Amino acid sequence: MIMAVTLTGVFGALFAQDKSNLSDKALSAQYKYEIDVLNSEIKTAKIKLKADQKNVELRTDLETKEAKRKEVKSKKKIIDNAIKSKAASEKAEKKAEKAAQKADKAQQNADQRAADAKSLKEREK
Repeated sequence: MIMAVTLTGVFGALFAQDKSNLSDKALSAQYKYEIDVLNSEIKTAKIKLKADQKNVELRTDLETKEAKRKEVKSKKKIIDNAIKSKAASEKAEKKAEKAAQKADKAQQNADQRAADAKSLKEREK
């Protein structure tokens, strides 16, 4: 159990990054990692608390970790929603571009038909 906590700390140090430089997807992955680590720590704290239910320090530690997990989950949800919104926006932008291209092509075809009709009328005269 001590080994797991030690390894968690080592991996935490390896993956600790300045979050302001991360892309939304990388930030979401970082938050997922933090949530997983907190879940492990909470599980460990609950096991320790079962053995020593009167230990106030363990109870406080557990409550702190659960609050931190809730905070990180909230941040992850915000980032995930931003990713979804950005993807939807890009999709709508591409759709609008295609519609504009289609409209331009239709206008060109209409102009060409009008020119053809005009030249046909001139020939008939």
